[in-house]
Amino acid sequence: HGDEASSKVIGRAIEDIDLPEGTTIGAIVRNDEVLIAHDNTVVEPDDHVILFLVDRKRISEVERLFQVGFSFF
Repeated sequence: HGDEASSKVIGRAIEDIDLPEGTTIGAIVRNDEVLIAHDNTVVEPDDHVILFLVDRKRISEVERLFQVGFSFF
């Protein structure tokens, strides 16, 4: 959700996203297409990001990373 101004991930390449330790982006679903995630893949609005986490204790950190800021509302 959001846009480049209100999100920590929209408009950024995967290599530039500060993911919690043990978290990997595996793929992005964009429209009806599944894209294998590469370091230079840029996350766009309305993408669905498929993540892999080694430690489920990091889920809340990942959720916070993908939340939009107050400027979105």
